[in-house]
Amino acid sequence: MRKRTPQEKKELSYKRDRRNVYGEAPHAARKNVPLRKAIRNRANRHVANQSLSYQGPAPDDDLADELESRIHHRAPHEWEKMPHAPLGEVIDYKSRKRKSIREGDSRSLGYLGKMAA
Repeated sequence: MRKRTPQEKKELSYKRDRRNVYGEAPHAARKNVPLRKAIRNRANRHVANQSLSYQGPAPDDDLADELESRIHHRAPHEWEKMPHAPLGEVIDYKSRKRKSIREGDSRSLGYLGKMAA
C-alpha cells in the first residue's frame, strides 16, 4: 500500500469522518443507542406477552398453533440508527453560514438538517 499525501488524507477525512448534527451532547449516543434498542425490544416483548395471555385450560394443538401464529402475525418494530453528517458537509455548511452572517443574510440558510439540500 502506497503512502497517501496530506491532501489525500484530508479528502478521505472529509468523506469518512462524521459529526453529530442532531443537537445532542457529543457523547450522548453511547447511552442513547443501547437505550433506544432496549425500549424497542421491551415494547415488542410486551406485545408478544399480551397476545399470549391465555387463561383457559391447557391448549390443544390447534389452539397452540393459533397462539403461536398470533405472536408472529405482527411484525416487530425495529429501531434504526441514523448516521451523523459527513465532516465535509458540516464544514461546507458552517462556512456558508459564516459567509451569510458576514453579509447580513443569516436567515437564508435554514438549519443544519437541510445542509444537503
